[in-house]
Amino acid sequence: MADVPGFDYETILRASPIVLGMTEDSPETVFSRLFDALVTTGRLPADLCEKARAAVNAREDVGCTALANGVAIPHGYLDEVQSPVAAIGIHANGVDCNSIDGEPSRIFVLILSHLGSRDHVRFLAAVNRRLIIPEVRAALLLAKTRDEVLELLVG
Repeated sequence: MADVPGFDYETILRASPIVLGMTEDSPETVFSRLFDALVTTGRLPADLCEKARAAVNAREDVGCTALANGVAIPHGYLDEVQSPVAAIGIHANGVDCNSIDGEPSRIFVLILSHLGSRDHVRFLAAVNRRLIIPEVRAALLLAKTRDEVLELLVG
């Protein structure tokens, strides 16, 4: 499918729910809280929630999406999503997500995209460009407001 015209990283981020102060104790419960935030904010229709969970779980079964340095970017594909939809979670203590460096994941960016859309790769690349900066990661863990998180991720 063709990309949605006018892909805009900042617009996608600003529409994303942000969950601060997460305390969940497993990847599944973290993901569940992020899905709940997507539904609550209207970014994901409730009737698509289980399908979205299944898509993310299927991707996790292929390979863990927990990167190094406390970052996890779980993602999945849904035909019903035309432009990337994201939810961001910050977990001060972190959760063991079998990351490549063995460290707990503390910064979560859950992404749902349409299969075959280049916007998925664009969004993933833009998020990664911000999250590879140690100072950004450190500041995200201290962020107290949605606006602070957005400022750090937008740059």
